[in-house]
Order: sequence, then structure tokens, then C-alpha cells
Amino acid sequence: MPVPAFNTFNEVIDSLEAPRWDEPTPFKITLIRPNEFDSENWPIQPGDFQLFTVRNPVAVILLQDVQISQLQEAALSHSVAIVGSLNTENLGVEHVVKNIIANPFIRNIVIWGNDSKGHFPGDATVKLAAHGINNKQKIIAARGARPILKNILHAEVEHFRKQVTIHDLIGVVGFTELDNKLRQLKHGEKQPYEAGLKVDLFEAIKAERARRLRLDPSGFFVIMTMKGKHYPLLVEHYSNDGSLQHIIKGEDAASISSTLINMGLVSQLDHAAYLGRELARAEVSLDSDIKYVQDKAQGEIQSQAEIID
Repeated sequence: MPVPAFNTFNEVIDSLEAPRWDEPTPFKITLIRPNEFDSENWPIQPGDFQLFTVRNPVAVILLQDVQISQLQEAALSHSVAIVGSLNTENLGVEHVVKNIIANPFIRNIVIWGNDSKGHFPGDATVKLAAHGINNKQKIIAARGARPILKNILHAEVEHFRKQVTIHDLIGVVGFTELDNKLRQLKHGEKQPYEAGLKVDLFEAIKAERARRLRLDPSGFFVIMTMKGKHYPLLVEHYSNDGSLQHIIKGEDAASISSTLINMGLVSQLDHAAYLGRELARAEVSLDSDIKYVQDKAQGEIQSQAEIID
């Protein structure tokens, strides 16, 4: 069942201030007028993108089989604000929507390249702009396996649909066609949209360093690398009194981590997180000149009395 579209910008804002019964109430709503736009704090979502002049009116979405060369970057800099890749029809599209509506200067999106089979993120973006979402948050008529937007509100979708025009170059991989489209858009530049929009569903939590370290009853690990060997990662498992219990060797961090868990050698979440981080660092060092040195876990070791309490 389609969700009714909003006819005016004010209707979008009213919807945010009084969400539908099945939508969360946002933690914070920020309207961004063009004269208040802070280019230093945009884009607001992470992703695989390259920035040009962020007050330019065009964003380019890269699909499969296309990439931008250094020679082509100069052509893009004249009219493009951002160029970024899109790989999924749900979380990827959500990030695109949130970034675009937070910049009122972007009025056009060009989608360029071959759509990936199964996900069809380019098609999802086109259909989102054309039809919106239904009452189950599914992009209407989208072809992808799961084009469901769980983390943006209906009002954000409607803001996106009002702010930008989609230019569909799906299936086109030649840069000439993209360049021609960008020249066309530059001659017909639109004024900035009435306001950008940033919706925070939750307050961001600032991470803090651990203050106390509780030893894992299952023991501790020493991680070592042996470059050039068939199994270049080696992990020694010790009981907390320092007695060697196991030796695990492997080709990569993922297989080592899986083995440690399957053997039941890790019993605390913080210890598992620490091991994952260190094994990843060790694996990266194998393909670089950086020598791996195992980092100590954060926090001061708790005394036995503290653990009992």
C-alpha cells in the first residue's frame, strides 16, 4: 500500500514533528538553509565517495563497471558536488538519501554504469524518486532482492523526492555520455532547495577507553606473524597462570577467529573484540613493511577482590 506523498515542504516538516504511529520519534531534526550550510561537516554519512565543489548542484552515483580517471576529474569539478559508489538497494540507498538531503545545493543526481544483478541499487534509487515507499518501507516497484529502507523516515524520502531530479544513465559506461549530461545540467542550473534536512534518530554515543580489564577465565593469547610461511598467522593460547594450552595456525584472521570461537577459547565479548582487532592488524602487517607488535588490552587489570565483588 503506497504512503501518501506530501505536497509541500511544510508538510514534510509537520510529519517529522508528528511521526506516523509506526515511525520512531527523531532525537533531533535540523533544517539547513542554504546560507547555513556547513561544507566542513558534509557529507554526514560515511561511504565510498569523492568530493569536488560541495555547493555544486549535481551528485553522481557510480554503479558497476565505471570509474573516474584523474583526467576526467577536472571535467567533474565544474558542476559536480560529490561522486560516490552505490552497491546495495537498502543501506546504501539510505546513506545516499541522508547525504543528499543534508545539502540543499544538490538538485540533480546522475546514475551512471551497469546495475548490479540481484541488488539493483540504481533501479532502487530511480524507483524511490519516482514512487516513494509503501507502508512497509519498501521502495515501490524496485527490482532488488530487499529494497526496504528501515532507517529513514517517510518525511526524509519525500524531502529527497522533492529536492532532486534523477537522470538515469543506467547501462551507460562511456564517460562521453556522462560528460554531455553534466554539461546539459550546468546550463540549466537550479537554485538551491528551500532547506536541507538532517534527521538524527538517536543521539550518537561517544566511545570511551576501558578503565577496568577483567581477565577472561578461558585464558589469554599471544599473536605472532611468520611472513612467507604457508600459515603466516600463529596464535598461542595460555591459561591465566601462564601454561601453554593450544597452538593455532592459519592463513587469515577470519579463520583464526572462527577456530578460537568454535573451540570455546573465548568467553567474554570484550576479549573477542580485542582478538578480532589484533588479528586484523596482524593480517594487514603481512602485506606491508609494518612489523606487527601485539597491543595490550585497554584498562587496568582488576584485582581478585574486585572481581568477586
